[in-house]
Amino acid sequence: MIDTSITIIGLGITSKLAALTLASNRRKILIIGDEKLKKQSSNLVTFFSSTSINFLRELHLDDVINQSSTINKISCGKLEDLRKKNKFQIHFQENNSELGRVISNRILNEILNAKLNENKNINILKNTNIENCKFLKEENILLLENGEKICTKLIVITEKKTSLIDQNFKNSLVKKDLKQTSLVLDVKSRTKNHAYQIFTKKGPIAYLPINENHASVIWSLDNSSDELEYNKEEILKEVNKFYEDIIFCDEVINMQKYKLEFEYRKKTFLESMVLIGDAAHSIHPIAGQGLNLSIKDILELKKQINKFNYLGYALGNSLSLSEYANLRLSDTVLYSFSTIYLDEIFKNRNYLVDKVSNFGIKAIEKNNTIKNMIIKSATGESN
Repeated sequence: MIDTSITIIGLGITSKLAALTLASNRRKILIIGDEKLKKQSSNLVTFFSSTSINFLRELHLDDVINQSSTINKISCGKLEDLRKKNKFQIHFQENNSELGRVISNRILNEILNAKLNENKNINILKNTNIENCKFLKEENILLLENGEKICTKLIVITEKKTSLIDQNFKNSLVKKDLKQTSLVLDVKSRTKNHAYQIFTKKGPIAYLPINENHASVIWSLDNSSDELEYNKEEILKEVNKFYEDIIFCDEVINMQKYKLEFEYRKKTFLESMVLIGDAAHSIHPIAGQGLNLSIKDILELKKQINKFNYLGYALGNSLSLSEYANLRLSDTVLYSFSTIYLDEIFKNRNYLVDKVSNFGIKAIEKNNTIKNMIIKSATGESN
């Protein structure tokens, strides 16, 4: 029998960040997951908002932060308008401060793994699956496939491909087939501090500078797009055509494809089990808020655990998880569903919808109050 305070299901970035956040001298953490579910040598990157950057600093992950440059400006626009007027329609900019940074998931994972290995309060079981779970009054029993048992107070699930979700959260899933694939390019480029997003009829294409010599280009394409079959040289030519006279990419170092999925769980807790991160919400990458939402989950969960512990409640009590779920509801609903609607609006070929989207873009660009609200929401300052 393994005895632990909190069991985290999943081996992804969210699990590792949650473990480092929730571990303490009096609180032991066990991470369980299957490494085979994770894509090896991923070239994905993450846009970390300024609030998320502060969160990384609190976890002493400055080595990760220092390998990236600050992003001070983000420009967005529709391809047709960019070609007609040679300028972007919307600009987000923070004077004397950063909007965020783009960080390599590979580098982040490497440093997180080192931090986990250093922490004596965190243990990891890899290539392990859960058979079932039994809820008891004071503790929960997880049964592993090999017959071993785990006694735990709180179960945090970050990985959506687990039998525990199938067994305990039936009929709570909202799912949409996006019929899209993200083409992710690791490129050599000399532009820094300024990120761009162009909305094309085939899907948004984002340019995210990592440092002065390195950037990530993410193009979310319809599954039927010919571009998905292009080689590195052909894709490089297309990217430079889109960003003509704005930025220039010298070389595609690495190119990978990722199927896009939209999933949202209407129910995120049961007894002393809670869903966070991808297990609760998998969103379209158009706004670059996926991991930032997960970090907000982690911070709110920590806050509620500490609050109810101060009030004398046991770890994993359903009241704390209920309050956590209620407080995260509006934020996760807003970002989860707005991303797919935003993608549909910018791709829509309907004349009326196109005019409405243009009107909305102009209204945002001219109204500093609205722009500041969007910046604060995206950077996490509104919470």
